[in-house]
Amino acid sequence: MNIFSVFSLVLFLIYMAIFTLLATGFAFWSLGIIVIIVMVALPLLGIVSAVKGAGWSRWVLLILNIIALGSIVYILLLAFGIGEV
Repeated sequence: MNIFSVFSLVLFLIYMAIFTLLATGFAFWSLGIIVIIVMVALPLLGIVSAVKGAGWSRWVLLILNIIALGSIVYILLLAFGIGEV
């Protein structure tokens, strides 16, 4: 694994930790909007760094980060009532 793949993996793991905290009802106090912005930015940065990676881990991390980005966007759309038609 090269440095970009490791960076993408670290970003994905941070995203998963924050997502788990969010799913369990952890109170982020007044940092809620910042946490949501970070949760959108982490998969985006993970996608960019995964594209720069090499080998088979590049594709695995790319798919994982795309799924992570899709899940947070879907949750945000449902939260704002746009997702259900």
